[in-house]
Amino acid sequence: MFDEIDFSGFAGRDEKLEKIIRYNMDRRTPMFYRTNLLIHSQRVALILADISEEVSKAYKEEFNYKKALTLALVHDDAEIVTGDIQLYHKDRMSDEELKKIHKNELKGINSLSSIWPSEINGFQYKSLLMNALNKNCLEAQIVSYCDKVDAFCECLHEVYAGNSKFTGPAKDYIDKIRGFPVKFPSLKKLLFGKLEHSLLTFPKDLDIEKILKEGKFHTIEGIGKISGISHYDRWKELTIKNFGEDVLINVKEDIRK
Repeated sequence: MFDEIDFSGFAGRDEKLEKIIRYNMDRRTPMFYRTNLLIHSQRVALILADISEEVSKAYKEEFNYKKALTLALVHDDAEIVTGDIQLYHKDRMSDEELKKIHKNELKGINSLSSIWPSEINGFQYKSLLMNALNKNCLEAQIVSYCDKVDAFCECLHEVYAGNSKFTGPAKDYIDKIRGFPVKFPSLKKLLFGKLEHSLLTFPKDLDIEKILKEGKFHTIEGIGKISGISHYDRWKELTIKNFGEDVLINVKEDIRK
C-alpha cells in the first residue's frame, strides 16, 4: 500500500522519522514495545485504509481518499524538526504554552517545505502539513481519529504486557476517542453509529487495572488471541499482516530500567 505514494525526492525522511521514538519521557519509560514515528505514521495510514470504505459511504464525494492517505503518512512530519510532543504535556499546557508549540510547529513546517519537494501524490506538501496542524478539513479530522486509535492501542498493548506506566494514557485515549464527534461535529455521521466496523465503534469502559494485574509479555502463541476490545483486536491484525508479529512481541527496552 505504501508503494502507492512516491516519496522520491524526500531523501532521508524515513530515517529521520525512524529516529524519533514515541512517548519519549521518563514517566513512560520503559516502553516494552517502543515504536517510532515511521511505523506510527504507516499504521495510521493502514487504519485509514481499513475504514476507507465506510468513510466513503458516509461522505461520498466530500471525502478524498487519496488526500487522506497521503496526509496520514505525513501528518507527523513536522515533528522531524520539533520532536514528538507528548499528549500528556499538551493537555497540561497553558494557552500561552500551546501558542508557542503552534509557532514551533509552523517553523517546522516551513523548514521542511523549503528542503523537500513542494508536491507529493498530487498535493502541496506544505498544505498537507498545515491541514494536519489545524485539522481544518474532513480528511485531516479523520486522520486525527486514526492517529488517536493507534495511540490508544499502543498504550493498551503495553498494559496487556503488565506495564503500569501506560494505564493513564490508555484511559485518556478512551476519552479522547469518545470525544471526537463533539470536537469535530462533521464526524458524527461516521463514528459510533450504524456503520459496522470494529475501528468505528464506541470504546467500551475497560477494567484497566484488571488487565494490568493479569498482564504478561506478549508471545507468538498469545498475540493472536481475541481480547474482546474491538479497536485493539483489529489493530493487532493490521500490524501482524503488514509488519509481522515481531513488532508486537519483541521487547525493545530492559524492564529493569
